[in-house]
Amino acid sequence: MNVDFAPIRITDCDENKVRKASGSKARYVVPFSLSAKPPRDWEDIFDDVWRTERKRSPGPKAQAYIRKGALVLESALDDIKVNFVGLRSSIDATNEKYAGHLQQRAEKDEKKKRKREEEKLAERQAIHEALQGLEID
Repeated sequence: MNVDFAPIRITDCDENKVRKASGSKARYVVPFSLSAKPPRDWEDIFDDVWRTERKRSPGPKAQAYIRKGALVLESALDDIKVNFVGLRSSIDATNEKYAGHLQQRAEKDEKKKRKREEEKLAERQAIHEALQGLEID
């Protein structure tokens, strides 16, 4: 069973939309355009993957989240390149996990559909047997 999913990619960063984070002198909000608006499940998986990436990374701790279909990185300007590497790897891991999630869901749905069809067939057979042999004028 093949699941139709085009992996999400970073496609652009508009320098004109980069701004200082509110309440911070050193952190900047850097929005990246994505190849598509990520589904909610993809966003949830990304949040988990990014949190894990942040814990493992010995480098600077940045924030990353999806906002209005864009991927936002909050980071010091000097740390953007370092954080971007982790961001891309998190996106790749998220795409992989999300594709697996879709595959599992598709298999589960297919199993349910098969079961419903089998139940319907069994019911039709039971009806046929119950009506068989009736002498109807």
